[in-house]
Amino acid sequence: MLLSLFLISLSVGLNSATWYSVTVKTSSLAHSGTDSAIDLKILGERGAVSSQLDNSGHNDFQTGHTDKYSLQLGEVMLIQGLELSIRGSDAFLFDWVSVRSQTFRETRYFYNVKKQVLSGDLDEGVTKVTLSFQGDMTYTVTTVTGTVANAGSSSIGLSMMLEGENGEFAYTSYIDPKEGSFKEGVFDEFVLGNMPDMGTVKCVTLKADESDAWYFDVIAVEKKGGRPVLFENTYQTFLSADSSEGMTSMKLCA
Repeated sequence: MLLSLFLISLSVGLNSATWYSVTVKTSSLAHSGTDSAIDLKILGERGAVSSQLDNSGHNDFQTGHTDKYSLQLGEVMLIQGLELSIRGSDAFLFDWVSVRSQTFRETRYFYNVKKQVLSGDLDEGVTKVTLSFQGDMTYTVTTVTGTVANAGSSSIGLSMMLEGENGEFAYTSYIDPKEGSFKEGVFDEFVLGNMPDMGTVKCVTLKADESDAWYFDVIAVEKKGGRPVLFENTYQTFLSADSSEGMTSMKLCA
């Protein structure tokens, strides 16, 4: 009897209409945008619902752009994961997807932490990417670009791994300033929602996948409600995918 009631409840949930607000951030790396059709599957505690992402008359998924969608789909209750898939060979690289439902109004962020490229051409990427929920904690990362000659960068392909005092790790997708460039002497702030609770961050590993070298003076990482931890550029060198220009990755610990 209880099983029958559960199945009826599940059926009613998936058959009832619910609005979802979806945002997709296309990477700022060159050639990240696509003209291929992109499908989204929302995975919840009561099943899954799917939809093509498309704004009629709008050129979606341009490099560096953010696209927003309102979707009326079945009810899956608490959102636990996402899947993005592609129909076409025009490759697509995205940084993150956020989803908020009419039922659970807190926005959940899902990051392309493996920086996987979507493409129907398997020599370029994969046809489907599954995104997992990392946690409920928010961390703020602040970078201070240096003032040495040519310190700024418009294409560094920066990602980070954060290591907490409790042994937990968190990974970012590519992150870039709102203006698109790290400018000399400028502070840039990145709010990373839905991270695992790492406590106070004790180490940061930076990685560059592009070769427009970047020099920073300091990076601060602050857990919500906590104090910022400062990580200075103790190597006193540039970060770049080109090893002749600087370090391709660097680990900094407080």
